[in-house]
Amino acid sequence: MKDVMTQEIDDALEWAEKLKEASDEFIGIADGINNAERIRLEEERGIDIDSTQWVSLDDIPLGEEVLRVKEDTPNLDIAIQTLEDLAGGKILDTEFIEKFQEAIDDLNTFNDTLQDVGAEEVIKAYQVSDDNDFYHEKDEEYGEEEDE
Repeated sequence: MKDVMTQEIDDALEWAEKLKEASDEFIGIADGINNAERIRLEEERGIDIDSTQWVSLDDIPLGEEVLRVKEDTPNLDIAIQTLEDLAGGKILDTEFIEKFQEAIDDLNTFNDTLQDVGAEEVIKAYQVSDDNDFYHEKDEEYGEEEDE
């Protein structure tokens, strides 16, 4: 039984690390898209740093999605820590199954969040395009010309 649980913990840790990598990549890409769009809208609307106006979250393509992933990230970190503690024997045998299940539940919830926000699609779209062309394609979508 112990070997089976060790393998399950290792598998869960591997999955958790993949989720963490996907979320970090998604946040990086989405923040870039969102910042570019926010800057474009601020320039278009004449909003400056000292202004009391701001660009609404609804106007930013992946604003809510990034917030959801960022809000769920602490639970992912807790799940990873719990799994590491389980692997390291730092959790009592009486709490072992319960803590393992809690960690798996947190991983499932985080995975659902990544699915809901379309993280995989955003990452794939970014990887398919050239890194430099990704933002410019967005600019062209809004009728802006790319500086060369």
